[in-house]
Amino acid sequence: KFTANSSRPYFLGHEREDVVKHRQEFVKYFIEREQHFYTITNDAVPQWRIPTTAPTILLCHDESTYKCGEITAKRWIMPDNVPFYNKGRGRSIMCSDLLNSASAAIALGGDNYFNNQSILNQFKRLFQLLSFKKEYKSHNFLCLVDNSRTHTAAEIHLNDFGMRPGTRCPVDKIEYIDENNKKQTIECYDDDGYSKILLAIANELNVFVPSKCKLNDLKLLPSQHAAFKSVSKLEKLAAEYNIKIIFTPKYHCETNPIEGYWCHSKQYIRKHTIQSFQKLTTLMPEAKANFIQKQVHLKLFRRFWRTECC
Repeated sequence: KFTANSSRPYFLGHEREDVVKHRQEFVKYFIEREQHFYTITNDAVPQWRIPTTAPTILLCHDESTYKCGEITAKRWIMPDNVPFYNKGRGRSIMCSDLLNSASAAIALGGDNYFNNQSILNQFKRLFQLLSFKKEYKSHNFLCLVDNSRTHTAAEIHLNDFGMRPGTRCPVDKIEYIDENNKKQTIECYDDDGYSKILLAIANELNVFVPSKCKLNDLKLLPSQHAAFKSVSKLEKLAAEYNIKIIFTPKYHCETNPIEGYWCHSKQYIRKHTIQSFQKLTTLMPEAKANFIQKQVHLKLFRRFWRTECC
């Protein structure tokens, strides 16, 4: 049958209801707290504006894949018919990097592929290093990340818990962030080694449960509690170091300044590449040095604040 192609590479979801709501909350958050962040002047030569109260460092994280585009030195072509060349051919390397409002770019790592655990390891190392940087003393930290699964992966779900003692229980304890951004812990097993029922866990969370409550209704009651909300492993890790994580709205790459870094870096590499993997690995640090030398990050952060305020 003749039908719509559902496997298109891009999807325009900017005006989806949940995306619009997230975008409005995202913009409102930064507009209300602009005085706490390092912003950029509108002069011909941009300069930093220093915050006066509770200064906050904005950290912008993302990953990107670099493809070397390896091809043979020569190829067969038909007269007046040159086949399309796929720039995605050849070996590639995935790079994880961080752009911040104080010192341009910080390299986090590079590999063939990053999963949730490797990303968590990188962030843990970063969070541990921040406290040793003298320039960051007496500063708060806020980190922007996108909504990829490597960032949003959660540990537990209500459906993973049983209704009777000793039945299924996915974790030994539930850790969550309360309304004061502090980590709290609920043990999932009693002193005899049996897993607690969902009702007991709900009572420990101070969730009111009416008598003769059925399982489906019982699952709905604690679903709005912070312990069972979709809190990612990354958010829990950041809370241990008193760092706030904010996810950028889906389909809105302009809300993360580091996207401009990838653009500049890959533009530099395209200009100097000879389409070999070895050359790619040498051009990547060169592109970063060029980015820092030209102070492109000043323009990226100025555009970020212009976007949020508009």
